[in-house]
Amino acid sequence: MAIHKVSKAVARSSVSQTEDVGFFQRFAMVFESLFIVLITAALMWSTRFFDITEFVMNLSSSQPHWQLGNIITLVSISALGSLVLLIRYSLHLRKKMKLQFVAEEEIKRLAFFDSLTNLPNKELCQDRIEQALARAARNNTSIAVLFIGIDDFKAVNDQQGHVGGDKLLKQIAKRLSGQLRSGDTLARITGVEFIIILETISPKDNINMFADKILLKLTKCYRIAMQEVYITGNIGVALYPSDGEYGKELIQHADTAMCFAKEKGRNRLAFFSKELQEQVNIKKKIAEQLRGAMERDELVLHYQPIIATHSNEIIAVEALLRWNNELLGDLAPDVFIPIAEEIGIITKIGDWVLAQACLQNKTWQQQGYPCIVMTINMSVMQLAISNYARTVSTSLTETSLEPQYLELEFTENTLMKDAKQSIVQLRELSALGVSIALDDFGTGYSSIKHLAKFKLNKLKIDGSFIKHIPESAGDIIATRAIIALAKQLKLHVTAEGVETANQCEFMMTNNVDSMQGYHFSRPVAAKAFEQLLQSPSWQSN
Repeated sequence: MAIHKVSKAVARSSVSQTEDVGFFQRFAMVFESLFIVLITAALMWSTRFFDITEFVMNLSSSQPHWQLGNIITLVSISALGSLVLLIRYSLHLRKKMKLQFVAEEEIKRLAFFDSLTNLPNKELCQDRIEQALARAARNNTSIAVLFIGIDDFKAVNDQQGHVGGDKLLKQIAKRLSGQLRSGDTLARITGVEFIIILETISPKDNINMFADKILLKLTKCYRIAMQEVYITGNIGVALYPSDGEYGKELIQHADTAMCFAKEKGRNRLAFFSKELQEQVNIKKKIAEQLRGAMERDELVLHYQPIIATHSNEIIAVEALLRWNNELLGDLAPDVFIPIAEEIGIITKIGDWVLAQACLQNKTWQQQGYPCIVMTINMSVMQLAISNYARTVSTSLTETSLEPQYLELEFTENTLMKDAKQSIVQLRELSALGVSIALDDFGTGYSSIKHLAKFKLNKLKIDGSFIKHIPESAGDIIATRAIIALAKQLKLHVTAEGVETANQCEFMMTNNVDSMQGYHFSRPVAAKAFEQLLQSPSWQSN
């Protein structure tokens, strides 16, 4: 790497010097050569008017005292002059060749090395892999390609600026380089993605140990501009020859494994496999079909009632998205919603859900059913939209639904993705008069400090706490603690996932305000929900 830094400095120095010198100095050798040629041409042209041979003979006869030594001296002086001229030309040529060599090296560096970290770039990495594959094929050995993705880098750029981000990348490159063996290759192929090529490494246990060291190094504290910075990463691994025989194929498979590891959490390692490839292919098919789902009218809303604990009456309803595709069949929301977020169409789907749910609630009111609150699940991407309150206001206006009959649900992780922005957005939404609920409470990482600032109206206890009540003493303690916290914050408490009479009795005893779950009803279509509004099945039990 030091060689490339020096060549870069020399090349820049030569460029700056070229810019400083004048025109005649820059082409001095050209002008000197032209001058010599002109002198020679003038001498040759003068032979037409003067007999140069006779002139030389007369000159020599007029100098009777010239001896052999004088002639040798004159010849020596001429030879010395010619020698000096040759030396000058050779030095000039050598300098030009050196500058050209440095320039070529700089061009190679720019073409094959990352300008920030001085690591091999994607093109050189591809070449190194092909060379490693050729050696492995001759020696009957294996190769491991590790695809490393860095998380949380955007937050560092936002806080420290691009200068701080560049410093972080340099430190990351240095740490990764320190873990390499002789003969291994580390390359930076995109902004926050690196590749390591490990040759002659066979057991997966060794790769696991190596990857664990990499992740451990990556997660240690960085110091940028006198501040502590922490990041996480994920690693995907593809092996030659089991996972591919070509360089591009191995990189693609390692990338696929890295994305799979990222979906499972932070600081994870995943090995590519045929089963993993099948999951990726299925995901691609889902994404392809999902893009046209709205145009084909494949999306529909189902509705699940929310019951007042002490009156057993329906006081609210949650709108739940369902998708039935001709090729894929019925798909659960937890399967296609993350894909919709990933391919960037969740906001379009979310706007459709908002409009349809508001329209349906207003339709039930016009049909004479009791006024209830319509609850809608929101995505993190919807919350990231600037002035999303305007979209909600537009839906309420177009459907003539009063805002007190609309409730927006956000998960803890959704709100904590950007807590400051969430606080601003929730205040704008709350100003419209709609209700704000915190869904799946207890499964994320929100803090009490933020709960007080989020302008919440309702807290929904996640069904995972309810599932083992009353058998699990730990879940009973946790649920009671959540209820006590919500009461202190003056929030309406809804228990999700209530499936048994014992669970229902526990919620009544512990002053939960409302319940939702299969004990009362599964999510049903709009017509079936109207039947529940007319004669709730649980009240007859």
